[in-house]
Order: sequence, then C-alpha cells, then structure tokens
Amino acid sequence: MLNMLRQSVSGWTAKILLGLLVLSFAVWGIGSGFQGGLSRTVMTAGETEVSPTEYAFAYSQAVNRISRQIGRQITTQEAETFGIEQGVVSQLVSGAVLDEQSRQLGLGVSDERLAQTIAEDPTFRDSSGNFSRQAFSNALRNARVNENDYIEQQNRVARRSQLVDAVARDAQTPAVFVTALGLYNGERRTVDYLTLQAPEPSAIADPSEEELQSYFDEHQSRYAAPEYRSIAYAELTPQAITDPSTVTEDQIAADYEARKATYTTPERRHVQQIVFQDREAAEAAKYALASGTSFEEVAADAGRSLADIDLGTVAKSAIPGSEVADAAFSLETNEVSDVVDGIFGPTIVRVLRVEPEGVQPLEEVQDNIRNELALANAAETVNSAYDVYEDARGGGATFQEAADRAGIPVKTVEAIDRQGNDAEGNPVADIPAQDDLLQAAFESEPGLDNLPVNVNPNGYVFFDVLSVDPARDRTLDEVRERVVADWKGEKAQEQLTARAEEYEQAIVGGQSMGDIAAEAGLEVQTANAITRTSGASELGREGVEAAFSGGVGAVATAPGREDGTRLVLTVREVAPPADPAANVSQAERQQMAGMLENDLYQTYVNVLQNEYPVSMNRSAMEQARALIR
Repeated sequence: MLNMLRQSVSGWTAKILLGLLVLSFAVWGIGSGFQGGLSRTVMTAGETEVSPTEYAFAYSQAVNRISRQIGRQITTQEAETFGIEQGVVSQLVSGAVLDEQSRQLGLGVSDERLAQTIAEDPTFRDSSGNFSRQAFSNALRNARVNENDYIEQQNRVARRSQLVDAVARDAQTPAVFVTALGLYNGERRTVDYLTLQAPEPSAIADPSEEELQSYFDEHQSRYAAPEYRSIAYAELTPQAITDPSTVTEDQIAADYEARKATYTTPERRHVQQIVFQDREAAEAAKYALASGTSFEEVAADAGRSLADIDLGTVAKSAIPGSEVADAAFSLETNEVSDVVDGIFGPTIVRVLRVEPEGVQPLEEVQDNIRNELALANAAETVNSAYDVYEDARGGGATFQEAADRAGIPVKTVEAIDRQGNDAEGNPVADIPAQDDLLQAAFESEPGLDNLPVNVNPNGYVFFDVLSVDPARDRTLDEVRERVVADWKGEKAQEQLTARAEEYEQAIVGGQSMGDIAAEAGLEVQTANAITRTSGASELGREGVEAAFSGGVGAVATAPGREDGTRLVLTVREVAPPADPAANVSQAERQQMAGMLENDLYQTYVNVLQNEYPVSMNRSAMEQARALIR
C-alpha cells in the first residue's frame, strides 16, 4: 500500500514544484456515480455505511460554520451557492474509505483521545473558547443526532486520524522546492525607469458628433439607467426611537445605586510569589528572609527567575487559590507573608504596590446611565408600537397611516437602485439594514403589505414601495458630459501608451534612456536592488511584473503606481540571492509543509477509493437534508 502511495504522490509533488505556492487543491473526484441504495444509508464503502443522521449532522455543521462567518443563518439557496453539499459529500466519502481501511486494519482509540477530539471541535465552544456542554447538547439536538451516535462517529474520526498521521504528518518539503522559492523571493534587480504622465483630458480636442455617437453606441450598456424604486420606510428600533429626555434624575440615581459595583474598580496589588517543593524548603526560605536575605535572592536559590515569581498587578479574584489571595491582600506594601499552603505548593508572597479600590462618581457616568435607561425604555416601546402598526395595517390602514398611529417617523427615498445609489449615481446615506431592505424592496411591488425587515437584536424596518422606474437605455443627450469625459480619458490613455511604446522602441534601437529623458524633459529614476515584494512601493505591482519579465537589458512598459501614469523601464542588473533558503520565511515553510501533507492525504484517499468503491443514495441525502430545514 505505501509503495503504491509513494508512486502516486510523485506526480503531485512535481506539480507542487512547478506550481510555486499554489494555495488550494481541487476537490477530488468521486469514483462512482450516485446510485440507489437502502434508505438507512446515504453511502457505503465496503462494509462501512454512512447513515442519513451522520449526513444531516455534517451538513448542519457546515451550514453553521458559514452562518457564523457571515453573521446570519444562510438560506437553502445560499447553501447551494457555497457548495456545501459537494463539500459534505467529499468529506463523508473520505471518512467512509478511511473507516473501511481502519476496520480492515483493526485500529482502535482510547477514551482520552476521543474526549480530546470532541472538546477540540469549535462548534462546541463558548464565547471564551472553552468546551461547553450546553453548546454540545444544542448542536446535537439541532441536527437531530443522538449523543451516543455522535460519540461513535467521533470514535471513527479518531481512528481515521491514526491513518492520516501515519501517511502525511511531518511531511518534509523537498529541498529543491525550498531552493526554488528562495531564488524566486530573494532575486534582486536594479531598474532604470521613466515615468510618463497622461495629458490632461482638457487638452484633448472635443470629439465630433459622429465620433461621440459612435463611442456612445459602442458603450451604450455602460450608460444604461438601472431600475430605480421610490420607497418609504419607518425604522422601529430602540436606537431609532430612544428619548433620553424622558429619564428623570431620580431614575438615574436609583440605577446608579443598584449597579454601583459596575462603576467600582476593585483593589489591585502588584504581587510576587515563590512556590517551593516542600514545606521544609519554604520554612528555610522564610528564615533566610527574616535574617536579611532579599526576596530576589531567595527566589534565585529556589531556582526561580523574576519572571517566574511576578504575578503582575492583579485583583484578588485573579490570584489562583484563596489562601494565597487572602495572604496577598492582607499585607502592607513591601511586606512578606508567612508560608502559605497554595494550590501549587508551599508559597511565600510579597506585595510591591497597592492600588486602592476606586468608584466612579455619579457625575461622571450619569449621561451613560441616562442613555442606557432610555434605550431600555425604548426596547419595551418597540413591541407595543409593532403591535399597533400591524393592527392598523390589518384593519386596512395605509403604510403612512399605520406608521403615524404607531408613532414611527416615515422617511422617503425618491429614487434608489439595487446597489443603494440615487439617480445621480451617489450612495444614499443612512438607510437602515440597507442590504436586506433593498433586497426586500426590489422583490416587492407598489401597493403590497410587506413583512418588515428584521434588525438585530430587537427591531424592525417597515417599508412601502411607492413607485418603480424600470431599467432603460439612456439617450446620448442625457449623459453627454459623461460620455465626452470618458472619450477624452480614453484618448489621453491611448496617447500615453503610444508615447511609452515609442520610447520603448527607441531604447531597444540603441538610444539611451538619458538622451530620451533630456529631450522630453523627464528624469531617469532608479529602483535599486528591488525584490518582487519590495519593488511594489516604487514601481507598483504591474511595474514589478514588467521589471522581472526579462533578463539584463530587457526593456518594457507598464502602468505606473499612480493613475494616469506609465513606466518605461530597463533592467540594469540581476542578482540572485547568495543563500536561497534564507529567503524562505518560516510561514512559507509551514505553508509548503501543509500543502504537501494535504497532497499526501488526498492521494491516500484516492488510493483507498480505488480499493473500496463508494456507492451513494441520492434520495436518502435529500431526506437527510430535509430533517434540518
């Protein structure tokens, strides 16, 4: 098997060497087509079966991961766009063939390793990054997965990791690849160049009517008017309807007293501690301190550095172990404690500095309290206003009438396109929940009673489509100034490109760059010892590509770093790095190692797919997806 694997890998490694930092790999193909099967399985590989429940859970996890990334739950259509189904199928195919191989080899896994695998899943972590039993239970419940079934599934995952680690872990990147990348990264070039400026559009003569009409006809779609809609909207969120003036001074004072701990900074102390192996050593150290030995000397004798003993300036709650914390917060400045039984062993504590408890006065925080109370009041008002609006609309009131009864101010946008621009092409400012509101408005029609757009965490935007102006082609007269400006801009670029090419040909023909610069009133500039990375700050990205496109003496033109400029350059010197490997960063080495490990893993899976053909049940997959919708 390993010989077969190594032979398969050799071709891939060659592709890596030629690819130079290809960042991703194509998803491997599936050897067999979708086939029918028993409803209790979605796929099989040898004697290994994947159940609809496993498929549903994997699909649910993939949906949740993307939903967390974009900040909302994705729709079924969006899941298709993201290719979730294909990714889940590929994942399960890999798992199935690895499970079958591990079954054939009789692999097992310890309970400790299994618990670690489950705890490391980010799906089950809380906001602090720790494993959460509640998150674990919720995720399984949402995916309708039995806990025992999931644990068995993870048991298989752990067995798979033994196979994968044996094949791909700690793969060594070929030295020839490191050298090639180092030569690429570290090559330095010295380049002489001229920077040409495009003529001002105002210096370009106006086009004739025929030229302008021809240009407009050729680019008519560029000037077409998109569909515009006039919409009215009423924002019902705590932030939109909050009124701080309704909060009284007595309410502010009462809230301050009720939450005074919020405005209190606890006492903090700069604490040092020396932990000893046993009580005898600690008592001896205490005696040495009493005899005049410094705290630092005692720490050094105990094998502790200053960094080892320094806890920093901390609150009492931040010190591990109540005994040490109580001792530290009972000492005066520069006082040393008796031996304390800490959680890490016998401990002696010293306090270097005390920062007393502090309380922010009401005067400093009253404005924040006022705003918070007003916002809380507004949050309660949102629900009642929502009910008033919906009751009014249900009773036949117009959008404006319902908003007035609910006390929600209405704003109107006369014309807006799907991208949020007005009729002049400028962004319309301050549209709440803009993306969702515009999507809903452009899917509606005038006169409809629309569902509000939700605004998290507790708000709504009601809207009404007032009118629709369909997309249309504009006439030349409507956009004449814009068309003339575009035409002149293109002519200016054409003249700039022609001038640069003329200078390029002159240099290729033997004329010096210095003579050309003197005749044209330009200055020859030099980019010294640039790399493909550092040169962008002088030449721009396209200029660097041109500078590294040929050998010594090569002449090229490229767009400059600034708009409306173009470079004419020649390569004066090429210097390869003395030590190519030194020009490959640790991050790049890790990336290459990861690519190679991924290549080995994918190749191994492909080999196993040939050995254990996979059959699939499409209808079972569709039924499994229906469980989580």
